[in-house]
Amino acid sequence: MDIDDLNLTDERMGLPEKTYSIKAEEGLIGSIFLKPKIMSEILEIVNEEDFYKGSHKILFNEMKKAHENGKIIEVLVIVELLKKNNILEEVGGEDTIYDFTEVVSTAANATTYARIIKEKSIQRQLIDVGEEIIKLSQNSYSSIEKIIDDAEKKIFEISKKKQHQDIIRVAELADQKIKLLDEYQNSTSELSGIPTGYFAFDQMTGGLHGSDLMILAARPAMGKTAFALNLAISVAKQNKHVLVYSLEMGNEQLFDRILSIMARIRLKSLKDNMLKKEEMFKMGEIFGEITEMPLYISDSASVNMMELKSTARRLKSEGKLDFLLIDYLQLISPQEGYRKSREQEISEISRSLKLLAKELNIPILTLSQLSRGVEQRNDKRPMLSDLRESGAIEQDADLVMFLYRDSYYKKNNFDDEEQDETSDDSSGSNANSSEGNEKGEEVELIIGKHRSGPIGTIKLSFEASYQQFLNIKDEQHLPPSE
Repeated sequence: MDIDDLNLTDERMGLPEKTYSIKAEEGLIGSIFLKPKIMSEILEIVNEEDFYKGSHKILFNEMKKAHENGKIIEVLVIVELLKKNNILEEVGGEDTIYDFTEVVSTAANATTYARIIKEKSIQRQLIDVGEEIIKLSQNSYSSIEKIIDDAEKKIFEISKKKQHQDIIRVAELADQKIKLLDEYQNSTSELSGIPTGYFAFDQMTGGLHGSDLMILAARPAMGKTAFALNLAISVAKQNKHVLVYSLEMGNEQLFDRILSIMARIRLKSLKDNMLKKEEMFKMGEIFGEITEMPLYISDSASVNMMELKSTARRLKSEGKLDFLLIDYLQLISPQEGYRKSREQEISEISRSLKLLAKELNIPILTLSQLSRGVEQRNDKRPMLSDLRESGAIEQDADLVMFLYRDSYYKKNNFDDEEQDETSDDSSGSNANSSEGNEKGEEVELIIGKHRSGPIGTIKLSFEASYQQFLNIKDEQHLPPSE
């Protein structure tokens, strides 16, 4: 970082002494001169922007550049670099540099100094955010929702205790990749992401990955809520924290479905509270496992993006969010005061979900509707152009999946176009429903977009009575590996 790019405004009047420590900054710089090899460890804790004193920022920045270029961090080298860049006087001259070598007698406390500097830096950042919030609050042109959202985002970024980098050296990315590959080599799992339990899907995608926005779309009664819950349960069973936002169903309905999937009890029996003795026994057995799973549910009927982001950030900061499921995208309310077309609203929601996945580094799966245009074609398999209301959904998503049940169309003549468009309850009152059918129906999981891999069709078995999606072991159904 060049000196012109450094933020030297921390050294300013009015800040309480508790928000900086000149002695810790001097101690750290002196420690590095005594033991240059410690620089790699120090850079994992602080960077030049964490220093309070402007001259210390400049000096540490030059020391970091020397380290990155493979040069030895010693006084003579740093003095020559400062002279070459005409900034020696900016740090107090040559004598000041030599003085740092006498500040400490050992480098043993270097990481302690670094942590103190980082804590003080975070304090100052919080003060800056507080001042920004005050200014925004006094600005009548900003909505309250936007002010709260901006404030939460800034505080969440600070809570991660690392500086956001818009620009990053390729060398740093290489280091990150090597660490990731080492972790992968030492892992017992063959997948780079979170396994779903669906072998063909995992083979195709490598599992669920952080920062990915995934869309699962289908016409009503295809079983998209059931499939999404199967995924959520599979992830939660691996002791990963899962949050399910159900904007259509209440908590009790959702719990019935989870219980049906896990205990293999007919969903209709649970709805009607008509359980046989053996089903009661199975339910009791599964309760212990359910209570141990880190699975959370919110059945807010009118959540907006600001509320959703706020909850997700809070859970993530508490270490309680690894996977977010939203049922479904079109039911997310726009922010209060947002007055645009429905297509623009959906585009904004879609983009916000992608940014949230990236910000929190978690996979987000949201369900979505398809347009009725599917019903007008002879081949009713969905395609990307069928995504309802906005092409931005396709653009923002890393993975777009469709569910298709050929058996559903064979049993229905499409006379019931008045059915509730928002219903995905494949076990409802429809007489042609597969509820009660013990035999699994073949379902196609069509991957129509995959930003990081192949597309294709995966065949699964759906047992509607139990809301379960199961693997089909026949190898002919596995998509070709890339």
